[in-house]
Amino acid sequence: MADINHEIKIAAPPERVYAALTTLDGVRSWHTPLAEGTGAVGSTWAFTFTGRAEFDWEIAASEPNTFVAWKCTQGPGDSVGTTATFVLTPTEDGRTLVELTHAGWPGTHGNFVKCNTIWGALLHHLQQYVETGAPSTTFN
Repeated sequence: MADINHEIKIAAPPERVYAALTTLDGVRSWHTPLAEGTGAVGSTWAFTFTGRAEFDWEIAASEPNTFVAWKCTQGPGDSVGTTATFVLTPTEDGRTLVELTHAGWPGTHGNFVKCNTIWGALLHHLQQYVETGAPSTTFN
């Protein structure tokens, strides 16, 4: 199995980053404005896009201000069954370190490569939204 790993530091406390990952308004402000869901554990984020494959992510786990885990239940190719985890750690300088692992890929080909690039873009839009409070969606 192969994993995608990214990290980014966001100039905001973990509570704001956590809210962006676990609330509908938050997710709609950095991911896609076409998102649907509640963010509650056991529920599903449904991400639809103009001209792209749809994704459904079950919220598998959530620990306030520290950890969120999503499991892909609908998506293209070999993405179904993979998990995305976000670990949030406060830094000494007042920022939040976000460590993303998208795990469970059967190999490093196809959608793995595409998702690696997309997660980089998504994390930068997450950073822009959390730091400014202004929506900065990656997709329409």
